Amino acid sequence: MELIKFSLTTSQDELVLSALKRIEGQVWSLSLPVFLLNRCWLRLEEVPLKHLLARLPPDKSKDAPELVFYYELLRNGKDPLIAVQECWLEFGMEEFYRAYRNYWHWQEKGNNDWTFSKYLQLLNRYKTSIDNFQVSIPLIILSRSFSREKHELEWITNNKT
Repeated sequence: MELIKFSLTTSQDELVLSALKRIEGQVWSLSLPVFLLNRCWLRLEEVPLKHLLARLPPDKSKDAPELVFYYELLRNGKDPLIAVQECWLEFGMEEFYRAYRNYWHWQEKGNNDWTFSKYLQLLNRYKTSIDNFQVSIPLIILSRSFSREKHELEWITNNKT
């Protein structure tokens, strides 16, 4: 088993090895495991992939259609005031500001850089590894509470060399 940054306890090693053996040869499904490591308490939690969104909700506020449209207008050279007014016409004033408030809420609250895009990348890489019979399990190393640190994503593989 290969794990780069953190040493696991013997029982955690056994849990990970058991999961690697269990998923070897399986087809892709949302029942596959993901590991969450609480680095402060050194607790390792196995979560089925289908429950990861609920357990570790990603920040998808930046992907709101209102904000995507607004930033596209700005990239195309629109004046910010005109861009806001066009968003009001397209989505309504309330919806545009709801999306904007939600975005800033996530910025203030912090989500340790765990975004919907990163979640989709995890899914894609995990599926590819299973489809190619190169079993690897994602390990998300959770940042410390109330910090601006980013969650880290590592991949646990079973190297038989």
